[in-house]
Amino acid sequence: MKDEKINSFILSTILISLCCSTFYGIFSSYIINSSKNSSLISITIGYILSLFVAKLFLSFYKKKEELSITEKIKYLFPKTSTIINIILILCSVFGYVLISYRLTTFLSNQYLVSTPKYIISIIIISLTCYTASKGFNTVIRVSYVTFFISIIIFFFDFISLVSYIDLENYLPLINVSYKDIITSSIIFMFYFSSPIIYLNIIPFNKIINKDSFNKFYYIMITTSFIIIFISTFTCIGVNGIRVTELFDYPIYSTLKRIRLFSALDSLENISISAWFLFIINTANMMLTYIFSAVKETFNNKNTIINLIIIVTSFVIPNFIFANNNFNESYDYIYIPIIFAGINISIIILYLVKYKFFQKKRTYSS
Repeated sequence: MKDEKINSFILSTILISLCCSTFYGIFSSYIINSSKNSSLISITIGYILSLFVAKLFLSFYKKKEELSITEKIKYLFPKTSTIINIILILCSVFGYVLISYRLTTFLSNQYLVSTPKYIISIIIISLTCYTASKGFNTVIRVSYVTFFISIIIFFFDFISLVSYIDLENYLPLINVSYKDIITSSIIFMFYFSSPIIYLNIIPFNKIINKDSFNKFYYIMITTSFIIIFISTFTCIGVNGIRVTELFDYPIYSTLKRIRLFSALDSLENISISAWFLFIINTANMMLTYIFSAVKETFNNKNTIINLIIIVTSFVIPNFIFANNNFNESYDYIYIPIIFAGINISIIILYLVKYKFFQKKRTYSS
């Protein structure tokens, strides 16, 4: 990895994309169908739970700050590091496949109806592969530029739709069981937290103003929560829960209500571009991690493996997602949950073992 330093604020902007991309295109439909009007409660509880995961992540990030996540695993788990890293790489490949597939399906269904899906998929994979091949710093700079564009688009969307909100659509606030609320909250916590691990691609000592990183980190994940909360709030408030839960892409369907000066239609095509930016940035980060992890795990013998991963990313959706039952039952939501569970488990094990190492060295000295 290059020795080029990066500003902590610029680095933290990628968190908006990492936290929001899966919600817009994957998780929003699930949580609205499972939690109904209580989605706002589930999201809030899930966000609070994610703060504990964030604290774990920050502790993990600052231990052996000169190492990337792959190198940290090698450092503390020398005998099993290859297996652990391969599992993380495979989980990331499936995550990349999932978000790429959802974007491909959305573009195919909403805009490029006559274009074969494989053409759209090739374009998305080529674009993200090219950006990821330029390295982490390029990905972060792209995210930094799109961060401001996305925030502006988001506030424009909300201001344009606020007049359509009917407060009666939120009643009753709790219309599902407490078990459903708790389950949705935990799943949201996993979704919200799992992509953050990709920040570990860059060692902590590469950050210029490290003392400010915690502050920007919490600001960005809180901003992500606000974006998700307001998006869900607006969807339910504008359409009502019975209509909202019928949509596969509820946020996009709600954006169709936007009219500017009663003259300009189809503004949702501009508004939904925020999600495009989120998901492309996340895909870039995932591939950057995959390329980096393969290189560090297999000692630079990465060209063939990377090529296999890219081809696999194109082929897998035709087998996994071809089954309509798989899509309609939301079975795909468990892919990021498994990834998050593995990451959180590794972080906890790492912190416990690192603390044990430190105590052992203290006693020895």
